[in-house]
Amino acid sequence: MNCPRCKSTNHKKNGKISERQRYKCHDCGYNYSVEIKSTACPLSVKRQALQLYLEGLGFRSIGRFLGVSHVSVQNWIKSFGEGVEELKSENEIDIVELDEMHTYIGNKKYCWIWIAVDRVGKKFIDCSFGSRGTETGQKLWKKLERKKIEEVMTDHWRTYAEFIPKAIHTRSKAETHTVEGYNCIFRHFLARLRRRSKCYTKSIKMLKYSILLLMKYRNKELAMFN
Repeated sequence: MNCPRCKSTNHKKNGKISERQRYKCHDCGYNYSVEIKSTACPLSVKRQALQLYLEGLGFRSIGRFLGVSHVSVQNWIKSFGEGVEELKSENEIDIVELDEMHTYIGNKKYCWIWIAVDRVGKKFIDCSFGSRGTETGQKLWKKLERKKIEEVMTDHWRTYAEFIPKAIHTRSKAETHTVEGYNCIFRHFLARLRRRSKCYTKSIKMLKYSILLLMKYRNKELAMFN
């Protein structure tokens, strides 16, 4: 069976669900089954659900709008998140801005999202999740240190000085205007990250999927919308 999303014949077996064989497409990363139930929603509806989600609606709002269960919407977003690839970025970047923002997981457990942004290219570069301590920052820096970076701009949070080379590091609140603007994109376009919202994150996995999907979407890297 060809991939329902991109029609590719390049696939592999990927386990079974409810006794139905699952496949994973090598070309677009989509997971699908041999048989599709007659009651299943077409891909166009799932794509619309994803776009509504990345424009700021929550699962229940999308479900009401499309006339489907909010659980179905959540499963579709999860599936898109599982199939998405890592962000693309240049190997040579003039100025990288780093910042961290907090959110909650489950019952008010703090989680910090560390974000790297290309100031000149106006793109998200990468992110990491965890505490506000050095370990989480180092996870993000490990993804960046293989690139040729001219300058790194951060605020005065002391942890940055522990892993960013001093020769390229500038600490100034005035030099993090781009990444702070991109933080606002998360707050505005992901319902789960808004302050005083009824939407919230139950699992770190869904938070990671949501952040990565929005980054890809804003970078114009999601093939289904290009």
